[in-house]
Amino acid sequence: MVMSNDEPQWALPESGAPSRGSQQFVASMSLGGVTPEVVEPARTSDFRELLLVALLLVASLVAGAASLMSWRDYGIRLDPSVAESGWVQADGSIGRGWAAVAIAVVLAVAGILIAVHHQEVGRRVAVAGGIGLVMMSIVEFGLGAGKLLTGPGNGLWVEMVVGVLVVIAVGVLGPADVSEADESSPL
Repeated sequence: MVMSNDEPQWALPESGAPSRGSQQFVASMSLGGVTPEVVEPARTSDFRELLLVALLLVASLVAGAASLMSWRDYGIRLDPSVAESGWVQADGSIGRGWAAVAIAVVLAVAGILIAVHHQEVGRRVAVAGGIGLVMMSIVEFGLGAGKLLTGPGNGLWVEMVVGVLVVIAVGVLGPADVSEADESSPL
C-alpha cells in the first residue's frame, strides 16, 4: 500500500499535550461498562434514643421524689409523727436522701448526653446510675435501719424498682443494628 501525501498524518498536538509516555487515563466506568451506584447510608430513626431520654428524665424525677417518701416501715407503724423519709431519720437527724437526689441528677445528665448524640457515654452513665439506685436502696435498708428492721418503706422500694427499670430500659432500647465487629469485641 502506497501512502500519498494527501492523507492526513495522525499525531498528538504539540501545544501543551503530554508526551506519549506520560499520558494519564482516568477510569470513568468499572469493568462491564456500568458506573457504580453511590450507596447512601440509610438515615436511622432517633425514636429509640428519644424514648430512652424520656424514660431517663422521668426516672430521675421519680428517684428524686422517692427521697421524700418513707424509707422504713417502723416510723409509720410506731408513730406517724416519727415517719422517716430519706431526708429525716426517725430520731430527727438528717437522712441520706441527698444520695438519691445526686443519682437522680446523674440519670438526668445521662438522658441529656444521649439527647446530644453521645449515646455510648450516656448509656454507661445511665447504667451506673441505675445500679447506684439499686445498691443505695439495699445498703440504706441493710445498714441504716438499726435494730428496728420491720421492712423497707415505699421510698426504698421505689428507688430499687427505678434502678432496675433504668438498667433494663438501657439494654432494651440499645442500638438497633449491631455490627459484627461489635459482637466479637470482648467488652
